[in-house]
Amino acid sequence: MSSDAASTAAPETPPSSGAAPFSGYEFMLAFKYLRARKKHGGVTLISVISFVGIMLAVAVLITVMSVMNGFRHELLTRLLGVQPHIYVYVPSEQGEAALTLADRIRELDGVRQAGPVATGQALVTSGRSAAFAQVSGVRPDDLARFDLITGAHGADDAGGGLVAGSIEQFGEGRNGGDVIIMGTVMAAQLGVGVGEQVTLVSPQGASTALGMTPRSKRYTIGGLLSVGVQDLDQILIYMPLDQAALFFNRPAQGDYIDVRIANPDAPEPVIEAIRAIAPEGSVMFDWRRQNQAFWNALQVERVAMRLILSAIVLIAAMNIISGLVMLVKNKTRDIAILRTMGASQGAIMRIFLIAGAAVGVLGTLAGIALGLLAVVGIGPIQDFVSWVSGVNVFDPSVYSLYRLPARLDWGEVAFVSFWGVFASLVATLAPSWRAGRIDPVEALRYE
Repeated sequence: MSSDAASTAAPETPPSSGAAPFSGYEFMLAFKYLRARKKHGGVTLISVISFVGIMLAVAVLITVMSVMNGFRHELLTRLLGVQPHIYVYVPSEQGEAALTLADRIRELDGVRQAGPVATGQALVTSGRSAAFAQVSGVRPDDLARFDLITGAHGADDAGGGLVAGSIEQFGEGRNGGDVIIMGTVMAAQLGVGVGEQVTLVSPQGASTALGMTPRSKRYTIGGLLSVGVQDLDQILIYMPLDQAALFFNRPAQGDYIDVRIANPDAPEPVIEAIRAIAPEGSVMFDWRRQNQAFWNALQVERVAMRLILSAIVLIAAMNIISGLVMLVKNKTRDIAILRTMGASQGAIMRIFLIAGAAVGVLGTLAGIALGLLAVVGIGPIQDFVSWVSGVNVFDPSVYSLYRLPARLDWGEVAFVSFWGVFASLVATLAPSWRAGRIDPVEALRYE
């Protein structure tokens, strides 16, 4: 190869062995190589495929993790809207202490509401149909502070809160004592509404010489409540505590104390504070222990899906290897000329590292933008797919929620961003190292 040919092929800004790493000429050459000429169009095609693959993988990872976060938030929020955050069981022989203990617990830091609860199961009939019910007896003041009633649980238009009637007559006076609050799905099954009456039948009735006889009583529906979870809306009934204690043969102080706290994810400090003031022999535990299998399933599913989808991003980034290998092969002559002009092995490696990383970084950024758009527009996307397919793609009877939820977690977005860029950098290392190891003498000889 003559010196004239070498000078013709040299870049406008000759490299210097003393140039700083990641200098301007390295970026200039990297982006120039990505814009391959027509005869090297295969390199550009593979780069585009790599870009699209990383973009779609990152967008899917953000969307799926956001939907899973939405499921977790909606299920836990709605579940904790009707379920205590902390259960406190007081020994039966200290029943009187249970009522005063609830008031003392309410004064603790971090506690929003505490009150006795009596529970039982009953058959509900309306003359048209019958349904099974899980009945909770609560004091009227305690019911008024529930998140489901106040709306503090963050229910959306898909369901949540008192959707019909009111709790004004709940437990008030003689007639108010016969007022109950019922789930919307149960009311639809029974064909009843606010102001109508239903009959509750409990197997735990009065004791007679012939044994236990069922007990039945008619109650008036004062309001319809929607938790937002179909399975709960199908069985839920609230009645005044004194009525529940009488109907189910429960003690006047209820079965346990229902404690709601400001931070359900960290109940340990409140449990310790309750333990310090509770009577000896009291038992207390939080909602995670009550729903141990459900909680563990959510945690395992979240970790497993993150690993699987992260592997998809890594597989998409592997396409960069193919593009860089072809690019290195096509630019062997240029590499040899740069080396003879003084470019170091590290400089050559960095040029191709920048070229591969640029595809990964741009693909990751585009994927983040696409994923954020998908999360923000998850509702219209669901409606559009349902309209095109003609079927409800998110059936509440299957998923127990009325709407496909999506909740953006910026920590997840940061993880996806880091993982997309990291996977791209890892994919560029091998071909970039190979480019830096090319012997300029052998390359020019065979060229």
